[in-house]
Amino acid sequence: MKVENIAIITGGDSSEREVALQTATAVSQSFTRLGIRHDVFDVHNYKHLVDLSFKGYSRVFLALHGGFGENGMAQSLLKGLSIPHNGPTPQASAICMDKRLTKHIAKGLEIEVPEYLFFENPRAVSFEDVKQRLGDRFIVKANNEGCSVGVALIEDSRADFQTSIESAFSYKNGILIERFISGQELSVCYFHGKVLPSFAVGFTTDFFSYEAKFLSEDTKSWLIELEPSLKSELESNCIRIAQVLGLDYYRADIIINNGKPYLIELNTLPGLTSHSLFPKACLEQGISFDQMVLMLNNLGPIELIDT
Repeated sequence: MKVENIAIITGGDSSEREVALQTATAVSQSFTRLGIRHDVFDVHNYKHLVDLSFKGYSRVFLALHGGFGENGMAQSLLKGLSIPHNGPTPQASAICMDKRLTKHIAKGLEIEVPEYLFFENPRAVSFEDVKQRLGDRFIVKANNEGCSVGVALIEDSRADFQTSIESAFSYKNGILIERFISGQELSVCYFHGKVLPSFAVGFTTDFFSYEAKFLSEDTKSWLIELEPSLKSELESNCIRIAQVLGLDYYRADIIINNGKPYLIELNTLPGLTSHSLFPKACLEQGISFDQMVLMLNNLGPIELIDT
């Protein structure tokens, strides 16, 4: 039997660095329980990653979120070095990190997404034009950031609009503006051919902001039983996305509006902390944290239990 020695890569320079470090800690603890040799590398930028020596390591576990860890750059490096790793291909990573491209794919599959506009230049954005197209309430986002970083809800305020445009543009990957849609927010996880039990998310802010995700003690999540036809549509959507993009696993943010599931974004390296919803969904499917970690890196049996 091959003896594994795994390099856990974490940290990074994105806005999600702290969550990445927590994921790495949880994965390292799991490998320790499983008796798998490993080392943790906290990389601070892409050059640091490129300069690492992977000699003696059989594979890599990417405990990175956002930035070069999730946009295809880390995946391209590892592919060039022929080092196995968790997560999707460089191409799929790049597409899913780009909110606009993700929406293009979804629309091509006839999956609902909120109406949106995209701008590369903030000077091309007109408050009046956006209102005319999307209404008085809309969401401004940085196109390539996760965890609701660079996201703001605008409610007919020119001053807030200008501030949010400048904030989103500071991330240098374009500005996405979406029509605001209300409804139940869901966390839906896909894992090796199966859609896991869904979690509803409740929060007291106007939308699922960074504050709601990481700072507020009022944010709650709970298992939700969906109406059969809605559940069937949601599962079909998730499976088709996985098939088209070649994804073994991901977590999707979904909003149910007027009985229809709207895709908001995809996370191809979802958080694996003690509070993360991906491992909670796995556990509801009968998969322990340690089993999940093995399966993510193709070290364990790929067999899911029907519930």
